[in-house]
Order: sequence, then C-alpha cells, then structure tokens
Amino acid sequence: MTVKASQSLETIEDLIRNKRFPEALQNLRSIDSSTLHRKEYGTYCILLTEASLYVGDYSINCIDHAIEIFRYDATTDQFARAKFLKGWWLITQGKYFEAQEILLEANINYLRCKNLSGAARALNRLSFVSLQLGNIDSAIQNLERCVGIYRELCDKSSESVISMNLAYLLFMAGKLHDSVSKYNEIHTDIMKEGEKNTLIIFYMSALPHALKGDIATAKKTIEKCQPYLDKYIRDKAIYFENLGLISILDHDYKAAEKALTSGLKISLEIAPESALVSQIKRLFGDLYVASGKFDLAEKYSREALAVAEKINERVEIAACWRVLAQVEQHRGHDATAREWYKKAIDLFNLIGSRYELAVTRYLAATSGLYANAERIAMLYLAREYFESEDVRHYVEKIDVKLRRTQWPRRKVTKSEKPGVACPTIIAVNPQMKKLVEFAEHIAESEMTVLLTGATGTGKDIFAHYIHYHSGRPGEFVAVNAAAIPDTMIEAELFGSVKGAFTGSTDRPGLFEQAEKGTFYLDEIADASAEFQVKLLRVLESRVVRRLGENKTRKVDFRLIAASNHDLRQRMRDNLFRLDLYHRLNEICIDLRPLDQRKDDIPALVEHFLTFAGFDLSDGNAGDIERLGRVLARRRWPGNVRQLRTEVSRLWLSAKSDVGRMLELAQQSTPESERDELLEALAQAGGNQTKAARLLDVSEGSIRYRMRKYCIKTTD
Repeated sequence: MTVKASQSLETIEDLIRNKRFPEALQNLRSIDSSTLHRKEYGTYCILLTEASLYVGDYSINCIDHAIEIFRYDATTDQFARAKFLKGWWLITQGKYFEAQEILLEANINYLRCKNLSGAARALNRLSFVSLQLGNIDSAIQNLERCVGIYRELCDKSSESVISMNLAYLLFMAGKLHDSVSKYNEIHTDIMKEGEKNTLIIFYMSALPHALKGDIATAKKTIEKCQPYLDKYIRDKAIYFENLGLISILDHDYKAAEKALTSGLKISLEIAPESALVSQIKRLFGDLYVASGKFDLAEKYSREALAVAEKINERVEIAACWRVLAQVEQHRGHDATAREWYKKAIDLFNLIGSRYELAVTRYLAATSGLYANAERIAMLYLAREYFESEDVRHYVEKIDVKLRRTQWPRRKVTKSEKPGVACPTIIAVNPQMKKLVEFAEHIAESEMTVLLTGATGTGKDIFAHYIHYHSGRPGEFVAVNAAAIPDTMIEAELFGSVKGAFTGSTDRPGLFEQAEKGTFYLDEIADASAEFQVKLLRVLESRVVRRLGENKTRKVDFRLIAASNHDLRQRMRDNLFRLDLYHRLNEICIDLRPLDQRKDDIPALVEHFLTFAGFDLSDGNAGDIERLGRVLARRRWPGNVRQLRTEVSRLWLSAKSDVGRMLELAQQSTPESERDELLEALAQAGGNQTKAARLLDVSEGSIRYRMRKYCIKTTD
C-alpha cells in the first residue's frame, strides 16, 4: 500500500470509527480509486460502503470487489467486515434470505479471526433479518448471543443498548414478564447512555405493563418521556403511538384518538410509507372497532395494510386482518370474518407473536362465529398463554366465558361401538389432569394437534384418546412419517389406480382411508423433505389425486402429529419446514416425562397389574401401594413405556405374586439403587434421617449406601 493512500484510508477509518460519516464520504470521493493497489482498493470499497450505509445512501454497490480481493485471506478482519457490509446492503434491498446467509458467514469469519466485537455486530443484524422474516424467537436468540459477547468484552455500553433491543423483542414475542425484567435490569445503565436512550426505555418499557393490565404503571412510566420529546422527532411520534395504545387499553378512546392523531401527523411528515405509519393507522382501526365506528375502522386498517404489505411488516399485516375480521363480523359477513380471523391466527402463530395470537384467539372465540368445539379450544389456548404471563384480566374474562359454556353432549363415534373401550389415561398429577381435560375439550374441533414429549410419555394413547372423543365416525389411521421411503410416498399417501406402475391396483391412499376420521402422523420430525412438501400441500388444499388418475378427490380428516424431537431445533438445522410446523402447531400438547409426574406412578402400577389380570379384590392393596411407592423412587428415562415393561418383568418373575414383586423391586440394581438414594437425599435436602424415612430403611443403611456410591452431603 502506498504511503499516501495508506494515510488517507487510515484517516477515513478514524472518521468512521468516530461516526463522522459525511466527512468520511467527502474524503473518499476525493480519492482516485484507479490509482489504488489491489488491497488498497478493497479497503476503499469497504470504507465507502460502510460510510454510505450509515448516511442512508444505498446506491453504492462495490462491496463484492472487496469480498473477492480479501477472499484469499479469509482469516482477516477485512474479509469478515466485507461480508458483514454485504449482508447489511442486502437488508437495505429487502433481500433478507440472502442477507441471512451472508451475515452468518460474516459471524463465522469474525469468530475465526477472534474479533468478538465484529461477531456481535453480525448477530445484531442477523436478529433484524430474523425479525423481518417473521421468526421472533430466532431474533431473540441472536440478540442474546450478542449480549453475551458484549458482556464477555466488558463493553457495558453496548451490552445495555443491545439488551434494550432484546427487551423489545421479548415484548414482541409476548414474553411480557421477561421483557419487564430485562427493562428493570438495564434501566439504570441505559439512562447513562444519553437522553435519547433514556427516552426510548421510558416509552418502550411502559408497554408490557399496559398489556399485563397494569395501566397505572404504564401511564406513570410513559409520562417520564415529557422532558425529552421535542429533541427527537421520530421518537416523539412513537411516544404518541404508545400513549394511544395505552389509552385504548384503558378504554379512554378520546385520549387515544388525540394521541394517535398527533403521532400520525409527525410520522407522515417523516416517512409516509413506514412501519410507524402502518402501526398508528392500525391502532386507529382498533380504536374505532372498540368505539363502534366500523367504517372508520375499515378505512384506517386498509390504509395500514397497504403500507404493511409494501414493506412486509408481518405483525401489522396480521393485526390489520384481525381488525377487518371484526368489521366483517359487525356487518354480518360471517364467512369473510372467519377467513380474516384464520389468516390472522395463522400468521401470528407463524411469526411467534404470542400475545397478539392469544388476543386474536380470544376475540375469535367470543365472536359467535364458531362452533362450540372450536370456540372452547381457542379459549383454552388463549387462557394458557395469559395464565403463563399472569395477564389476569384476560384470564378472568375467559374463566367467565368457560363457566357459562354449555358443554355439548359428545357424539358416539365408530370407535365407541360395543366392545371397544375408551383409551385409558392415568392422571393423578394435577398438570396431567389438566392435559387430559384439555384433550377432551378440543377433541371435537377441527384444529390440528401437535403432541410433543420424550419417547414413552404416551403420545400414541393421547392421539387415540382425542380421536375417541372427537365425534368423527371415520377410522384412526396411524402412520410413521419416517418409515415411508420417498419413492413410495405418493402411492402410500395418495393411492393409485390399476396400471399406474408395475403391479399397481385400484386402492385408496392413507389420506382417503382417514376420511371422516383421524390421520395420526407419528415421528413427524423425521419426515423427509419430500414427505413434508406432500403433506403441506394436502393440508392446504384438502384434495388428493391417486397415482395414474386425472381427477382429484376431496378429503376430510383431522390431523394429529407427534414428535419426540425439538421441532424448533430441527427448523434451525434446516431439517423441518417452518410453514409446515405452524400448520401442525395449531394446538400443542406437551407431555411431561414420568420423572416430573411421579405421583402418577402408583396409579399406573395398579393399572398395569389390572391389565395383566390381577384381581385387586384379593386383599393385596397394601403390597400394590408399597410397590408403587418403591418404583416411584426410581428414575424412568424411558417414561411410562419403561415402567410398563418393568411391571411386566416383575409380574412374570414373581409368577403373579404381588408380594414377591415387591421383594424383587426392593432388590434394586446398583444403578437404580444409587438413583433412588440421590433422589431421596435431594427430596430430604441432604438430611439422612429424612432420606431414610423416605426409603423406609435405617439411617445406617443410608450411610452404608452413601459410602458405597461415594456420595457426600453437607448434612
């Protein structure tokens, strides 16, 4: 690098480091780039791109030259920086998928050259991309990693600012408690970061309080913005927007209209087609629905929707659809209203906006547009979220609605013909009881159910239970999604006609076999990419076409899917489709492992013995109870399935003698004996006397076992 060029570029680098971007651009334009050597030109392209992006000039597109120049020295900061700037530039062009890929590469390259600050910058931009792509959870994860890096670097200032962004994303995701906690955690540090950040934290931290129903705290917090408003015009518009939302939630519609009018005026002057304009106009829609002015509600929501769709602001798109659903409902257009509600629910679910999803489900459920089964299902799903975030005013309203519900008498299904018993689910544990009750209440709805939980937790029996209570007269068709080879997917799922391929016959596929019944897909996480595509297509169209046939056939089935894997992790690993996940996840029932509901074990043991043919009236109830307590002290990584196998083993080994079963169960293996001891000590807080009582052995036995397994406590 020539001395003159080197000095010029170093000076410009200092200007950028000190955020003097217009001055840096002016200096860059004075350089004749044709006189620069190869690496000098690469550095020039990096500096020109960065300064241009910071001043909002997105017409510069020379960063690819820098990437090519530094590609052969990919362990340097310059290559990672060029990749980062390319990702940033792609964001400005709305090319989010491409930006995501490039920013991931930038993050990896920054880490390779041990530039943690650069890696944090890449993660921050990745978070924005994830948010634009509608994956709030991924955006949160990226910012959490970013905060972790700044904490490691002891960069308190950057950590505080990024944490404030994280608190907002938690709010967007509907994690209100976590959002409030994060704002409280960083409040003092943010106020050291200048007036602008102080203003932001005041008007943003007011919102989670408002959504939780604490209007007094929300108002008190947002009032603190007053001294700073006139200095920051865009933030002033956001302040009025948030004040308008708080006033709507407080049912003070006059104050809301005044605040939103002020905010809209400012935002239109700044940028007529911005997210801020869309948000405020949509809030006008909410305001006018609440105050009964439906024509105005439609006007503003459609204007908001036009802007939101243009800039792909998906949270606002779904919120506008919700307003339109209420407008159409008021006008008596029930089918149209239901369609708007469905679209809003699907999109909020896809995005991961939990609060907005719960509110939309509540509004849909109380609209009078749905049959009792769908209505109850939506109320329960909404209540589950509101209870988890302690949004008491919604919980109370839903409880009133549920108490007033006239529960329908269940229809008799084909599976309930004489001789066919209802699947038995043993539930003593309170949480398990709630899941069983929930399964009964949502059984008659048409909503897709996703059953999650470790192997052996009872997903299959839950699927049968829901089908039994569904009122659907068709068959229960169970399919292992991982067991069908790609070459056989169409023939198996859609069926075939004679002559379609060698040996084919006229036969219906699995979807048709489940007509008017339940299609149960087990191990859905292991489904191939081809299987996922075919399934998604049928779920969206509800039609199938047999192989070798031109005509299509409508199919009517209720889908239940099950997985013992973390589907969100599968999506992050690009092994599972995001759109399919949200199609499946209309209702999620997560079955807890047996070790988290050990109060069910004695009842399960009794059930398995009864199933094996043991007569409970023979006077051995005491031994059965003791057997249940002994087995409840063990760990059960294989869950209910493992417990059932162990009871069967003991039954056979003891030749149907329950007393002998108890003796055998007490003769624990070293592994299970050590686990039992650890569990008892944990329950007893390390107290050996209490542990001895729990295990029904002497204290000497406890001390002997502790020496045997090298276990120490502070007791």
